[in-house]
Amino acid sequence: MRIIIIWISCFFLLSACAFTDVTIDTPASSLENKVSGGNGRELVVLFPFADQRPNRARCGMQKNGYNMDTASALCQMEPSEWLSRKLIEELKASGFKVNTDRGPSKPSSVKIEGSLVQFFIEPVIGFWTITLETDIHIKLKATTANGLYADRSFYVKGNNTAMTGMASNFQPSVDEATNKVLKEMVSAILSLMNRYPELGFNYSSDWIPFAVEIVEKTS
Repeated sequence: MRIIIIWISCFFLLSACAFTDVTIDTPASSLENKVSGGNGRELVVLFPFADQRPNRARCGMQKNGYNMDTASALCQMEPSEWLSRKLIEELKASGFKVNTDRGPSKPSSVKIEGSLVQFFIEPVIGFWTITLETDIHIKLKATTANGLYADRSFYVKGNNTAMTGMASNFQPSVDEATNKVLKEMVSAILSLMNRYPELGFNYSSDWIPFAVEIVEKTS
């Protein structure tokens, strides 16, 4: 009997929270395990990412106990802006020189263009708990003036299980997904730069540029 009363109480608490919009803060934390190896090489990162989300009006949804969409999760800052800003911060922390100027740069500089394809938080209603799932999908394109082309997709999921859909329970899921995608993007950029050591350094004018095309895609 006590278990039934607790379940009913949780059900009504969930339903009450579900009709209120929640606001997602910009993740303030940075990667705990820094990726190093930039060695002063130059990257040009276009800021912010292009926003290609199918629904740009909100960042997620609230659901009631009947699994119905009842309210919205709204981002304090556009996710395309905060994700690109966070990527720049992490690349600098990894030792890269990051230029956000869209103007001319060294021929060997790598230009990074990002597109935010998906960013959405959705509660998955269980019998006793709710799992807040954050899906992030980002595409990065890396090019140089001397012929390099690389393309890759990053898809991650963040999870946080809680008793209710309060705003404070959404945030850990968003933070986890953000940290996952940042680590994957920084590691991939570093791996690409290490495969071609000529990239990002200031060479003399008689240096002969190379041309190479790389297509890297992950689902």
